[in-house]
Amino acid sequence: MKDKTETENFLEYLPALQIWYKALLTYIFQIIIFISSIIFFWWISSQIYYGALIGQFIIAFSGTLTYIFMANNAEKIREKYIGKYDDLAGQAFWYHCHLYIIPLQSASLYLPLLLKTDYFLPSLINLPSHFITDSLFLVYAAIPLGIIFITLGILIINPSVIYAKNVVGNRLHLICPEKSKLITNGIYRYIRNPQYLGRGVIAVGFGVIANNLLAICVGLIHFLSFWIIIPAEDKELERRFGDEFESYRKKVPALIPKYGNWKRFLRLTFFRKEN
Repeated sequence: MKDKTETENFLEYLPALQIWYKALLTYIFQIIIFISSIIFFWWISSQIYYGALIGQFIIAFSGTLTYIFMANNAEKIREKYIGKYDDLAGQAFWYHCHLYIIPLQSASLYLPLLLKTDYFLPSLINLPSHFITDSLFLVYAAIPLGIIFITLGILIINPSVIYAKNVVGNRLHLICPEKSKLITNGIYRYIRNPQYLGRGVIAVGFGVIANNLLAICVGLIHFLSFWIIIPAEDKELERRFGDEFESYRKKVPALIPKYGNWKRFLRLTFFRKEN
């Protein structure tokens, strides 16, 4: 029998997304949340120059705190959803939580681009004159430098994309822990959270394209929010996998590879070769 793909495994827990009009309505709703978040950020950033930092803190950490709460109360949440929704517990959990969190995370990732300094196109936000809003790089250096950061972030994420649709990757493991698995091979041999690292580098890259210190700081806030999520997730993984995860956690760093592993990490990132 042919093994199911990761997408098939994911959709098994969300049968509603297998119905075209329900899937369409779901994506439209997420787009509305995304656009609403961007509008909120545009408004607060237009009021005062540090409004961008406030907006990013609100958006980035709303998802962060939600994930921390879920990780710290995983057992209670699991009992509640399974008791109420039975076989559809995973779907109900996804719609109640991730339906909102995913577009918020996307908005948080792209927010630095709104702070773009004038060069090819007019600025989307008229930032008050301040040293952190002035152009940081030469006009035509910002875009290629930012693209380098974004490309690096994508390359870091790509080796882990095969796991992006699995039960763990979508945090459905909170409801279906028996389907989760501890991934320790590939890029996970060098860091435990390549998707977090990659997204953080991409966010900073968007800040570099925006070409001012404020936008880079906004990107860094998105990146730093992961440092708060990771300890809470580690506790939940330790409860589920016990000594196996504890041994793995001690050997493998959360985001930055050990000095001796940098060569192998970069080789895998750029050339998809482990040796």
